[in-house]
Parts: sequence; structure tokens; C-alpha cells
Amino acid sequence: MWYLGEDSKEIENGQVVSTEGSWEWGVDGALPGVIMWADPSGHQSEEYRQEYLKGVAEDLAKVVGLDESVEVPSGNYTGCLKTEERSALESNSTEFKFYCAGVGTVLETDGSGGQRDELQDVTGP
Repeated sequence: MWYLGEDSKEIENGQVVSTEGSWEWGVDGALPGVIMWADPSGHQSEEYRQEYLKGVAEDLAKVVGLDESVEVPSGNYTGCLKTEERSALESNSTEFKFYCAGVGTVLETDGSGGQRDELQDVTGP
């Protein structure tokens, strides 16, 4: 799946205070990236560019797991895809994301495993 831009907004007290990290393909030399391979198994351990605007958005990722099990407050998931993601602009920016079929992102952790952003609940069909 192509990634063609990002409209980032940092909000404090209800007001936008920064749009740092925003980019759009074709503007100021920004190039498209790949947010997720259609067939991740064909690209395991291959680093790819998710987004690129020199000095603004330089995120990279690679598929590091294809059949992961994840336990978060919203439930237990199996057969999940795990990616390792980092920014070329920030040292020590590694994070891991777990994507599970029918749900999407259920867990994000920092490189040390110290911080966990977990899916809390699933509603709808």
C-alpha cells in the first residue's frame, strides 16, 4: 500500500502548535513510500522506505515476524504481522508494531520494550 503524505498536527490546549513532519508526495521533493507490502512474506527482513521528505520525514521499516501472538487489553491475537520501524532522522527511534488481521494495529512498543501502546477495546462489526 502506497503512502503518499501525512498531515501531522501537534495540539496543545485545543490549538495546533506544530505541523512538523507533514509532507505530500511531489511537494518540495517528497517521494512516496510503502506503508505495508501487499505480500509481506515476500519482503521479510528487507528494509523499505515508508516516507521521504529530506530532513522532515525519513521513516524506514521492515517485516520481522509473520505469525506473532499478541496479548493486549482488547484480547489475544494470533497470526499477526510484526514490523520494526525507525526514523533515519532520530537515533534510538526504533519501535515495533503488531498488525492483526481484521483489527489493524493492536500493539506498538519502543525498541527497549519499556513503553507499550495497546489496543484497549474493539467495537463494531
